[in-house]
Amino acid sequence: MSVLQASVGNNGNNLDEDVLTVQSLLKSKGYDPGPVDGICGSNTIAAIRKFQATFLTQPDGLIEPGKKTWIRLSSTGGSNTTPDLVQWSGDSAKWSQEKKLASLHPDLQPKVTKILQALSARGFQPKIYYGWRSVAVQLQLYFQGNSKVKFSFHNAQKPDGTPISYAADIVDDRFGWSPGAEKSGFWKALGEEAKTQSLTWGGDWVNFRDWAHVQLVPNSELARVKQESGL
Repeated sequence: MSVLQASVGNNGNNLDEDVLTVQSLLKSKGYDPGPVDGICGSNTIAAIRKFQATFLTQPDGLIEPGKKTWIRLSSTGGSNTTPDLVQWSGDSAKWSQEKKLASLHPDLQPKVTKILQALSARGFQPKIYYGWRSVAVQLQLYFQGNSKVKFSFHNAQKPDGTPISYAADIVDDRFGWSPGAEKSGFWKALGEEAKTQSLTWGGDWVNFRDWAHVQLVPNSELARVKQESGL
């Protein structure tokens, strides 16, 4: 669930991370706040007012923690979510394996399937923890220190908001990210199988090892993927 620390919008506190969260949520519901950049400008305030106009008689352009606008905006199945996108709402970490697989880029899906099969054959119990995840969740991971980027390949989507993740996090169901994963040799095996499929493996990154992470394209293409996602 998304978190809001202070008010955002017209005469709000407008903390960078709060503004980013609000902007990404507005965009996901079809209200264009302009660039998702953490700056609360006129476009963001206008988007807030347009969103409020669907349920308030006097939109004020301000979102406050625990108040009606925030509750509506942060809900996973709000009235402004299109029917086709409702299926992609909620906590994506809790989706079924089939749904997580379906949230991946079509070129990544068969590669991840082969990795899962190969790891199972090696005696592990692999599962996808994250396929696609929202920008709002990504921002929470960033501000918690669990990610180095505010937009990742996990957040990729089509212009209409349909998930098309260029990355997947794969763990052993018995260990997750606990020390048992490394002791069992799971991370090493995951890296080997990822490279067999010509995927980038986060365990190779020197400055921030992301052991569970596999991705379809190199990091140099992140800006392109973000632009194509309209974020």
